Amino acid sequence: MKKYLFLSALVICIAGCLNQKSGSENITEPEPFLPIPNEAQLNWHKAEYIMFVHFGMKTFYPSNDHMGYGKEDPIEFNPINFDAMQWVNAAKAGGFKGIVLTTKHHDGFCNWQTETTDHSVASSLWRNGKGDIIKDLIEACRQGDVYFGIYVSILDKHYELGGSDLYDNYGDYYYAQLKELSTQYGPVDEYWFDGYKADELKIDYSMIADLIRETQPNAVVYESGTMAEFLPDRSLAWPGRHGGLSPDQNYRQEIEGVLRWYPSEPSIILQGNWFHNNTPVVSLEKMQDYYLSSVGYGVTPLMNISPNSKGLIDESTVDRLIEFKTWVDELHRSDLTQSGKVKVSTDSHRVKGSKFAPKVLIDNDYDTYFATDDNMRNAVIEIDLGTVQEIDGFIIQEYIPLGQRVDGYSIECRVEGNWVEVFAGKKIGYKRIILEGRTSASNIEFPASDGVRLKISHALACPLISTFQVIGNQ
Repeated sequence: MKKYLFLSALVICIAGCLNQKSGSENITEPEPFLPIPNEAQLNWHKAEYIMFVHFGMKTFYPSNDHMGYGKEDPIEFNPINFDAMQWVNAAKAGGFKGIVLTTKHHDGFCNWQTETTDHSVASSLWRNGKGDIIKDLIEACRQGDVYFGIYVSILDKHYELGGSDLYDNYGDYYYAQLKELSTQYGPVDEYWFDGYKADELKIDYSMIADLIRETQPNAVVYESGTMAEFLPDRSLAWPGRHGGLSPDQNYRQEIEGVLRWYPSEPSIILQGNWFHNNTPVVSLEKMQDYYLSSVGYGVTPLMNISPNSKGLIDESTVDRLIEFKTWVDELHRSDLTQSGKVKVSTDSHRVKGSKFAPKVLIDNDYDTYFATDDNMRNAVIEIDLGTVQEIDGFIIQEYIPLGQRVDGYSIECRVEGNWVEVFAGKKIGYKRIILEGRTSASNIEFPASDGVRLKISHALACPLISTFQVIGNQ
């Protein structure tokens, strides 16, 4: 009997310990610091940079004016060598994870077989009026495992010229076009709404939001001041200008009195005047600068490439995209933390010996992250390089699925036993790239060092860092 009681007590004790351990492990998981990105926004962050493709009537009326005015003749639209897979392969060659296409630009010409107007591919000579750019491209994107988005211009100069016999107003006309694109081609990953003159048009944006919510529940929406009120949980913001952005991007923005995840999506011209106008793609150095002032500041840009009137991306452009991807890949491969001599330590971390230990900072896995205890708002992460190394810069990633937290940090290098501050900033975000002599580090030269420190001086909640890379001399 005593033996039975002893064994029963032992079992209860072990079960209690296991339950306590399980509970403790659950407690150690950091709570989300709201707001957080939804799945569509997180996929957008992880895409890092997306190809923006302007292709339509203006491709066949090349000039320095990208507008188009609705008077262009659809007969001129004839991309005789159009090859959607060539576009997808060019995007992948450049490292782009997605393509966003102008399905309709300001001139009102529709790149698909629409029932709303005859100002479309149906009135062209191309494929005897039976072709469909959207159908071909979205199929090629799926085959190539590439993200696909649609830009449907709110402005429509062709409609302005004569209206429509089928619709009482432009709002109904535009809604019908969006419905076709949202229901006839399968999943759409992104909608891109240009807000140019949007306030002057009588469009029910709440109705459009309902359509997107119902038909494309996983799409992110660049809304340029039109849709955030109605789709606040998956919107991207107009940054105020085209081109690169400033550092310290803040994703936490108030919309209609509620704090939301609302990052900016910059749009950048790499070729043409949006549309192909027989000018070459920008230089490799210019592409690098744009990359560093967008991806390097924690946002995902649309980088515009213009197919020519034959329906192909220029071979010289593809060559430049390959050069660009080679540079991006080499930048990330030049990581001194991957040496066997490297040691990573911190002043403290969440539950000693747990999965939040500092070693995960150099494991090349975004979904593992260093974390402090809940009550900590600062941290010091030290990387001992083992030997003196030439340093070109740093790549830092915050674990944003649980929110944007860091609001002040600095980087120090160890030179002959002394720690020297070499850089300071506020926000880290999804990815922060700091490269000697470029963008926000244009006047900085990093010293040869045998150790580096990331010092988080202020965080809004316990800091979560996924990656800390030290870029070696390239």
